[in-house]
Amino acid sequence: MTNRKAGAHGMLHILKRLALLLIPVYLWLAFFVAFEPNNYFGLKEDTDSSQPVARVRAYQQAPGDRLIIGDSRLAHFDMDLVREVSGQEWQNLAFGGASLRESLDLADFVLDSGNGVDAILFELSFYTVNANYDTDRFSTLEETLRNPLAYCLNLEYNVNALTMFMNMVNNTPDSIESGDWGPADYFDADGNPIPVHRKLYEYPGLIDEKCRSWSVNEEELVRLGELARRCSEEGVELTIVLPPMADLVRTEVCVPYRIDERMQQEVLPLLADWSEEYGCTVLDYEWGGSCITDDDTQFFDGFHLDEKYGLPDWTRQLFTEMGA
Repeated sequence: MTNRKAGAHGMLHILKRLALLLIPVYLWLAFFVAFEPNNYFGLKEDTDSSQPVARVRAYQQAPGDRLIIGDSRLAHFDMDLVREVSGQEWQNLAFGGASLRESLDLADFVLDSGNGVDAILFELSFYTVNANYDTDRFSTLEETLRNPLAYCLNLEYNVNALTMFMNMVNNTPDSIESGDWGPADYFDADGNPIPVHRKLYEYPGLIDEKCRSWSVNEEELVRLGELARRCSEEGVELTIVLPPMADLVRTEVCVPYRIDERMQQEVLPLLADWSEEYGCTVLDYEWGGSCITDDDTQFFDGFHLDEKYGLPDWTRQLFTEMGA
């Protein structure tokens, strides 16, 4: 055997061994692609994931022209109901925990994409305009969208894929934010009776730390004004919506920290000025009231409407008034 043939034979042997060693990698990749819940690769018909990577990836694969941007309070609309009430197709890009900065980054992303945009429903609230709640994850998200390897190697997404697999094996139904509260839900941790169900009752304590030193995020609020101007110039119909909050949040958080005063003295007048100057619509259900009148039944917690008993009612009100 010549040296060249011997070398080729040796290389072939190495490649065969390498292929065998990579079998676990191939199996892992096949498993991950099959069960990752965000439809990153566009191989599934649809996904019900409200993760930011899922929502933005879906937009990249099939961009809509009427877009919903905000946090988890807008992330769980029944889109069939939205279509029924509005008579139009909307695409939901809202995701859990989105800060004002991240929502504005996302709005810039879709407006810079080159895709046509007719309308944006943009969420604002006293909580997202808070300077103490200013998360910044969009640059990392963009890198994930550009780099499939980074997505595949992300531990969180691998855990999500495993969870999806286990849910399928165990036939675990999808959970929604809804509750049929029983007598045990109306006692606090010490066994004392409470006026509303426990998840709602405890919610003000969960957001208290972020709100006790509440202040307006001036930089991002300026950016929101710039978004209103840009939408006006580019013919995009912008609606800024402040979602309902439970009265317990108002009385236990907003009033003690004077958030209600500052919102109504500083933020709401500014939104009114933008509405007049740029023609955007402002719908205030946070301070102005809404169709949600029974917090104990219609709220799952202090911010999130019950998906069975509250959210459908507000969905009808919101998209009816948007079309008025």
